[in-house]
Amino acid sequence: MTYKERFKNIQVLKLDTTSFDELPEEKKMLAYHLSNAGLAGRMIYLHQKSSENIHIFESVINLYKNLNSIKNKTPEISAIESKVRDTLFVMFVNNGIYESATGQNIVSDLPLKVTDLETIKDLLPEIYTNVNKALFCNKNLKEYRTVQKSGVDVVKDSGVNYYHNLTTEEVNLYRSEKYKNKDKNIAYGFNEVLSKSERSGEITSKTIFEKGLYGKYVKQIILHLSKAVEFAENEQQKKSIESLIKFYKTGDAKDFYEHSVEWVKDQESSVYFVNGLIECYEDPLGLICSYESLVAFKDPIQTAKVKKIIDAIQYFEDNLPVDEKYKKEKAVGLSASSINVISMAGATSPVLPLGINLPNSETIRKEYGSKSVTLSNVDSARTTDDIKLNEVLYLEEFQSLVSYANKMAGTLHTDLHEIAGHGSCKTMAGVTNESLSMYYSVIEETRADLVGLYYIADEKMKEIGIYEKDANLHDIAKGKYIGYITNGSIGQLRRMELGKDLTQAHFRNRQLISTYLLHNCDHEKLNMVEKDGSYYIQLNDVSHVRDMIGVLLREIQRIKSEGDLNAAKKLVELYGTKINHFVHKEVLERFESLNLATTTGFRTPILELRNGKVVVEYYNDFIEEQLALYERFC
Repeated sequence: MTYKERFKNIQVLKLDTTSFDELPEEKKMLAYHLSNAGLAGRMIYLHQKSSENIHIFESVINLYKNLNSIKNKTPEISAIESKVRDTLFVMFVNNGIYESATGQNIVSDLPLKVTDLETIKDLLPEIYTNVNKALFCNKNLKEYRTVQKSGVDVVKDSGVNYYHNLTTEEVNLYRSEKYKNKDKNIAYGFNEVLSKSERSGEITSKTIFEKGLYGKYVKQIILHLSKAVEFAENEQQKKSIESLIKFYKTGDAKDFYEHSVEWVKDQESSVYFVNGLIECYEDPLGLICSYESLVAFKDPIQTAKVKKIIDAIQYFEDNLPVDEKYKKEKAVGLSASSINVISMAGATSPVLPLGINLPNSETIRKEYGSKSVTLSNVDSARTTDDIKLNEVLYLEEFQSLVSYANKMAGTLHTDLHEIAGHGSCKTMAGVTNESLSMYYSVIEETRADLVGLYYIADEKMKEIGIYEKDANLHDIAKGKYIGYITNGSIGQLRRMELGKDLTQAHFRNRQLISTYLLHNCDHEKLNMVEKDGSYYIQLNDVSHVRDMIGVLLREIQRIKSEGDLNAAKKLVELYGTKINHFVHKEVLERFESLNLATTTGFRTPILELRNGKVVVEYYNDFIEEQLALYERFC
């Protein structure tokens, strides 16, 4: 029976890690030390999510432990204990009090309410005061973790723990002065926290490294990485790990750049890892990066399938519907694998992505290439009631078509997104990720999704053996287009609160594409229709929609390659921010009775040494696991 824990709209699943047992012992030892290195930094991410995060966690955990220790509980105390446990469940899934996908403050939606605390006011007065102040009377908590929209001060209004007492203007001015003579191709400041003194007005920077910010965690990361070096599979992987150690010792952005080069060159190792400050999605200015770790091992059968895309990568580059000057003359250094996750921490835990393409540096991508992975055991573990979704999301005439397309294509859109999308094209001289400021992530995710959609049913897919010769490319394209546009304009709205704008990069990029197509395609060929009070996508001309995908892709690539901030802002604000109120209201009503999870997290496999051998273990349940990891690595 499939393992599942559930609380309201959140489900937690287990990953299939059985094939880990088949690895040679030395590779298991490598994974063991890399896993511990990743987990050693998990507290860094909890700190980064909010300056109040640790205080809140400590208060609620302390409350739970005290309630748990009470013998002969009254029914009222047992009820409060249950609510506190459920509150911790929600907080651990989201790594705090901001929802993992939308970034919205979830304190008001937590099971524990301020009125519940009155029950323990006399029993645990000090704990009552601490929880009340930390969770319910905390004026430092913002409405959103990350605000990225025009017309507001995004730094001042964001709750993420990257800037203290600062405005957007002050941050931009400080950085322009501090890094004006630095190499623009290196992301200086990506591992810092900026603060302004209320007394003197002086701005100071704290850097994450061994002797700096979060140093006690970084030292443990270095310790475990140093042990991992002894089990490196080859010289290149050894260089990759050693260069990461060097970065953690110095905190110098140039050293992380060098690590990224060594990391991308390591394309033969069967044990895959990511460790560091990687993605900038949660910084309102798109500069400071969140800590994350992932350890996995390659799935040779599935890797052989994605390798077919790599082998044909020059075809995908050459045939993109974009200006020739933005294309790479030669698509170099690209690698792709299908992997099984064995450990994760930070921003990749417990909610895991389906695919990863790194590094993010455009200079490294251009000169050395990138590595793309599809997370095979994450995809296979996700359990969604397809029958319910088909019936509720699509017109009856399209339901079997969408099912057919999903069965035939599988994770192909994710593979194309990561490999042919993120790995394609180049920027013009002097253009960096910072050129698009807070819109970079949305534009880049839009670009990668469009590439995937453009090629999802290309004839080349049959030629290279992705599809069988008898596969119906027209029906695959139609089903995938209906599925994507439905999700971007209808389905994903079930995760949003009515009346709120989109703030998260992936939500925004999906709506941007879907809404652009709905607004700009011939309405006889693509349209949103209403039937029996519900909204659906009607698609009648696949070729026309693909052509319009190409039109949008051409402009998105121009924006990225030229660093056209004004054009990026215009597109994102026009199509990827505001939600149609009437559609949103109807969608929430449609899904209310279906009891479908909107957030899926995963249990953390624990690698332990037993009698000199590495084994995979699990705690009894998600809460026990998260509490143990919190104490072990805090």
